[in-house]
Amino acid sequence: MPEIDEWSFERQSDRLYFHFDVSEHFLKLETFIRTAESASRVIGALNAELFDGTLDYEIIVLPPEPGTFLSKLAIFVTSIGSVFAFVNSDVGSAYIEGLTGKPSVYWAKQVGETSHDLLEKGKVALEAEQPPTSVTPPVPKDTSEQCRVGAQLVTDMARGVLEKDPIKLRLLGIDGDDRMIDALEARGDFYRACIDDREVKRIGFTPEGDFPIPRNSFPERAQKPERKEKEDEPLPWMLAIENVRVTSPNWERDDQKARQWKGKDSVRRECFFVIEDAEFWFHVKRKDLIVDVLDNLKVQWAYQVVGKRIKNRRVLRVLEFNGEKLADPLSDDAVRAMLGQFTNAETPPANGDLFDDTDR
Repeated sequence: MPEIDEWSFERQSDRLYFHFDVSEHFLKLETFIRTAESASRVIGALNAELFDGTLDYEIIVLPPEPGTFLSKLAIFVTSIGSVFAFVNSDVGSAYIEGLTGKPSVYWAKQVGETSHDLLEKGKVALEAEQPPTSVTPPVPKDTSEQCRVGAQLVTDMARGVLEKDPIKLRLLGIDGDDRMIDALEARGDFYRACIDDREVKRIGFTPEGDFPIPRNSFPERAQKPERKEKEDEPLPWMLAIENVRVTSPNWERDDQKARQWKGKDSVRRECFFVIEDAEFWFHVKRKDLIVDVLDNLKVQWAYQVVGKRIKNRRVLRVLEFNGEKLADPLSDDAVRAMLGQFTNAETPPANGDLFDDTDR
């Protein structure tokens, strides 16, 4: 997590509120964690699926207001990446207006630029984030104002995903868009957490005492979206050696299907992955790894590519941990025994929670 000073925090962030109508203003810790985690996954899915993972942000828990149970998450943005390339697309424009209630031109005007200027900026950001693996892309520096607008946009979109009724989402085409499945599954988990806490009578998403969603509306919002069964040929595996900065580890080996590791890949994009390397987990069990606040891994991993997005990252071998060598790369024959056929990849293509994540 980057160092955040008070000046930049106030100018580059926005708040996502969860207002629980509960007796005596008490809320179970489990309910808070599950709802905050689900909201984080909604934001992560929007970034990964709609913005190609180029929005650079952190989610921060803020203390509740005295005398109420008003949960607050701050979305702090340091780079808007290609967000406005999506905003100015036909589908993006429809989604933005439907979820936020404001047209795409409104968001462009907030940063004092035309939609065309922001679209070109987004294209530049996307192109800049595909250099050779060892090179950090020269992405143009965003102003605090642009980051603030980016934070407001993703906050309003996340609020819309959580708050809109299923019929509205269906009319927008969101319920049925494969790219939105992860966000809708996270929304369902949010409301399942509210259902499990019988003290939650209603919920709202503003700091005011307005609770538009009563408890009897929770079940329809908790429904999981249907994933379409694909009968296509299995996707080929790509193999690469890459440096990864870990932002959210998971030291429970058997829990990785439920919560993957999260980090930044070599082009500073969010990535989610599992570690299958038995030797690495042997080191973990022996507690002989020197763990830092933000760990750095050098890994040999395999992944599959869908369009411009990476899916199913599997770390086959952890080569280095915080600069300490752990192992040599697996041979091609060893990799082939694990994956079948694969292709070596030198440059990762475009990809695109505070808490955890599901398999992307």
